[in-house]
Amino acid sequence: MDTILSELQDINKELFQAIIMVIAILSGIIAYWLLFKVVSINQKKFPTTIKEQLIKYLKKPTKLLLPLLFLYGSLSIIDASTFWQKLLETFIILNFIWVLLSLAEAVENILKDKFQVDENKAEDRNTITQFKYLKRVAYAIIIVIGLAMVLYNIPAARAIGNTIFASAGIAGIVIGIAAQKPIGNLITGFQIAFSDTIKINDEVVIEGEYGIVEDITLTSVIVKVWDYRRLILPMSFFNDNSFVNRTYKSNELIGTVYFYVDYAFPVSELRTKLNEVLNENPLWDKNAATLVVTNIDKQAMEIRTSFSAKDSSDSWNLRCQVREQLIDYIQKTHPKTLSNIRIQNFNK
Repeated sequence: MDTILSELQDINKELFQAIIMVIAILSGIIAYWLLFKVVSINQKKFPTTIKEQLIKYLKKPTKLLLPLLFLYGSLSIIDASTFWQKLLETFIILNFIWVLLSLAEAVENILKDKFQVDENKAEDRNTITQFKYLKRVAYAIIIVIGLAMVLYNIPAARAIGNTIFASAGIAGIVIGIAAQKPIGNLITGFQIAFSDTIKINDEVVIEGEYGIVEDITLTSVIVKVWDYRRLILPMSFFNDNSFVNRTYKSNELIGTVYFYVDYAFPVSELRTKLNEVLNENPLWDKNAATLVVTNIDKQAMEIRTSFSAKDSSDSWNLRCQVREQLIDYIQKTHPKTLSNIRIQNFNK
C-alpha cells in the first residue's frame, strides 16, 4: 500500500511539474503575442522607423526568449535539478546572443534612415562604412562574450578555464605573439573606417587593377574588379601601400581622350564637333568640357579632350563614345590630316 501511495505521489509530482512548465511556456507565448500586438497596433497608428525595424528584427528571436525566461522562472517552483537549470540557462544565453545580434542589425537600419544615407554621396558612404564596421565589431564582442558565458556556465568547462587562467602568464605571451597581425588589422580597420581614407562603393585603382570597394570586414577589404573578380586585401595593405581613390570626396570624374593629328588639322572645328557630340550625349553632366593642344613633335600635334561625368562608369562609356565619334569625324572630313610620316625625295 505504501508503495502504491509513493508511486501516486511521484506521478502527481511529475504531473504538477509538467502543468507548471506548460503554464510557464504558454505565459511566455501570450506575453510575446501581447507585446508585439500592442507594438504593431501602435505602429499602424503612429508609424516610425524605430518600431518598424524592431518588429522586423526582434520578432523571431523574442518568440523563443520570452517562453524560455518564463520557464526558467518556474524552475524554483518545480524544484528542477541543476542539470536542467544549466541547460536552460545555456539556451537563454544563446537566444539572448541572437536578440543582441538582431538588435545591432535593427540599429544600423534605424541610423541609416535617420541620417538619410545616400550611397552616391561620399559623406554618406563614409557613414555606411562606419556603421558596417562598428556592427561587425559589436557582432564579434557579443559572440565572444556570449560563448564565454555559456562555457563558464558549465562546471567542467569552468574548471578548464580556471586551469588556463592559472597559466595565463605564458599563455598570454604566446597568444599576444600569435594575435599580433589580427589585432594590427583590427586597429587598421578602425583607422580606415573613421579616417575616410576608403569607403564602401569607392572606386579605387590598386596595383593597376580598377575596382569598387564591395565590403570592409574586420580583417580585410574586398574589391570587386571590373571583370567580377574579387581582390581580398588585408587591412595592413592600406597602411603599407599607396592606392588611388577616384571617389574620395565625390563621384564626379573628368574623362580625357587624346588625338594625334597633322599640323594642318583645324583644331577649332574639332572643338565645335566635341561640343555637339557632348550635348547630344546623356552621359555628359554638362559641368566641364575642353579641347586643347597639349603637345607637339616633329610629326604631329597632341590634342586633349576633357569632359565631366557623374561617375566612373559614365566617364568610361563617354570616353569610348567621344573617341569613336571624333575619329569618325576626322576620317570623313579631314582624312589627310591624320598623323603620318612625311617622306620627301631630294634626288628629284
